[in-house]
Amino acid sequence: MEPEGLTCYEVALGESDLYVCTVGDRSKTAKESLEIHRRELEEYLGKHLSFGTSFRPVPITSDAPDIVLDMGKAAEVFDVGPMASVAGAIAQYVGTDLLHCSPEVIVENGGDIFLAGAGKRMVRIFSGGQASGLDVVVEMQPGGAGLCTSSATVGPSVSLGQSDAVTVFAPTATLADAAASAIGNVVVTAEDIKPALEWAREFDEIMGVVIVVEGSVGAWGEVELT
Repeated sequence: MEPEGLTCYEVALGESDLYVCTVGDRSKTAKESLEIHRRELEEYLGKHLSFGTSFRPVPITSDAPDIVLDMGKAAEVFDVGPMASVAGAIAQYVGTDLLHCSPEVIVENGGDIFLAGAGKRMVRIFSGGQASGLDVVVEMQPGGAGLCTSSATVGPSVSLGQSDAVTVFAPTATLADAAASAIGNVVVTAEDIKPALEWAREFDEIMGVVIVVEGSVGAWGEVELT
């Protein structure tokens, strides 16, 4: 990923391995942001073990940091565990912090992406299946949006389904990550693509979806296949 006009670099801490692109080198800001949000999350996890282990929504305490509150809300919307959105949430919070010093930001965290700026961006979905080189185009949002992918066949994420890739475009990467996990959990065969897309359309929080399974591809919403 080498978007024209942006400077790209890696920022890593613990399980978070971010690929960040901004106007100019903002790696110091990105690292500081990652440290803050990971520390907040880890401190909460240390006190509330079910937040990190549950596959269903759990109550969130009133003293929770903003990143935890957003993960809890996303879990409630899509009926998944809070950690289903952790990679997207980290990308979202680091990306939002970077918007204070760069008008255009891309933060990728294990296939979950925060995008902010103007115009369109093309993103390649690596599904590991027959459609491993699938490209999608999305419209950038000045305040940011999320494009996140869940897969049962690629990467370390836990999925209860068998999809090669479920990619969701949503107003935030936190929501997109939780939604991708929820949809991925119910996609087992190509026959599940249509009902899964219809289910996704019921959520105002979902702007677009791409599903890849068994060599078949289905899409709906504000995503353009190329």
